[in-house]
Amino acid sequence: MASAICLLFLSMVPCRTVAQTPYYSFADVDRDGTISISDLTLVIDCILDDSHPDGVVSNPNTGYLSAKEYGAVGDGVTDDTDALERLFADAFQQKRAAFFDPGTYLIRRSLTLRTGMEIYGRDATITKAKAVVSSLTATAAKGQTYIDVKNAVNFKVGDQFFICHESQANLCTYGIIDSIAQNRIYFTNIFSDVQPNFPGCVKEHASGAKVATSFALLRSWSPRFDCDGVYIHDLTLDGNRTSSEPKSWANSCIHLDAYYPGGYTNSTTGVDYRHPQRNMVLRNLDIRNSPHDAVSDQGESGLVVTDCVISNSAMHGVHLGTRYFNALISNNKMTGNGSIGAGVFFCQDVSDVVVDNNEITAFNHGCSDEEYATCVKYVIIRNNRFYNIASYVFDFLAAISSNHGTGIQVYNNTVEGLKSYLLAGDYLDNVMVTNNVVNSVTTVASRLIHVIQSKNVVITGNTVPSDVTYSTPVNSTNTTNLIDAANSWN
Repeated sequence: MASAICLLFLSMVPCRTVAQTPYYSFADVDRDGTISISDLTLVIDCILDDSHPDGVVSNPNTGYLSAKEYGAVGDGVTDDTDALERLFADAFQQKRAAFFDPGTYLIRRSLTLRTGMEIYGRDATITKAKAVVSSLTATAAKGQTYIDVKNAVNFKVGDQFFICHESQANLCTYGIIDSIAQNRIYFTNIFSDVQPNFPGCVKEHASGAKVATSFALLRSWSPRFDCDGVYIHDLTLDGNRTSSEPKSWANSCIHLDAYYPGGYTNSTTGVDYRHPQRNMVLRNLDIRNSPHDAVSDQGESGLVVTDCVISNSAMHGVHLGTRYFNALISNNKMTGNGSIGAGVFFCQDVSDVVVDNNEITAFNHGCSDEEYATCVKYVIIRNNRFYNIASYVFDFLAAISSNHGTGIQVYNNTVEGLKSYLLAGDYLDNVMVTNNVVNSVTTVASRLIHVIQSKNVVITGNTVPSDVTYSTPVNSTNTTNLIDAANSWN
């Protein structure tokens, strides 16, 4: 029995062989280069060790470090940022898990995620200090290490802030406040999205630009650290957002930084050679009140989000960044903020994604893609329940003639309170929309499914309520090889 438990455990944790550095190994726990009976013995000892908090097993070779041991108070009032930064740094260096004892931990700047970290808790919440928002009263020049703001009274030394351009989130300036003189704020750069080690403002910011202490609770910083193989579980993350905060994926509750193979080139800031950001597992989290997305993964690949509760995000539930591939979004409950964002959002050229068995409520879209030049490929959306979606439940309208989406399967989903199209898409190839059930319709739109300039489309076995009639249920202008059969359109 013990061996069976151990084998199950080993199958669930990150593994590494010597050839796979820098992936961390919890299977070869004694680090002798082989997986043997001695490793299994260590795992058994860990499983049977009642001293581990709540019986949750982390890395069996190294155990965990706790927030309270590092001086964090966890009363929801005291600033615990410094203590938690020390905890994260030591947990990374010592290859131990970072454990949050019961409590509410208030932070004033992002905690940095790095390769191989495990972060978890017991009845624990990480929350952001209430945002302070102002605006520039004068132009901030590129390289300038101070800014003039309309009102600096509520900013504090040590706060993290950013100057936001909402249409250009990756051109924000991030800093830590060093000192304040009336309404002038002096700062030191933290790891810029765009340029490592860049002093001062990464670009010129015009007077009137927003300045906010809003930030991601947990974040990787790709110009200086890689972030490969992070496991975060059994925690509450509260973004504590206000309506005045700027919307930017940089202040999502969990944010993996953008990663561009070969570097990101920008005419203003030059080339930034970024480290890989990939393979993040999020399990059994309660993520609430995010100023933007609950989870924004702008990295490369390998996101798993499972058994999480996501609520009241200002934008998306889960956001997969440009050229992202390989993601599983499964068994989550996501509730949006009325009519904004999507439960699962695909940015440009996202591929190989499974969205399975989720409950997605009160977003503008259930699943949608970027608004321009996008190409979503090999996506399976199945066995999900969608409630009170304001616009298209499945929105793939952004593809263009030179960049087709392909391999999209939407099946066995249930929709309550349909207000617009079930699915809308253009320039899509090899699409299957089958066995979806619409149980109730709030507003009868002009059509139910809209696919244009597409080919190889199968629409079959879908049903709507018997008292609802669509005169033109499927609009398929300039679509070839369309099968529309055995649907209950009335």
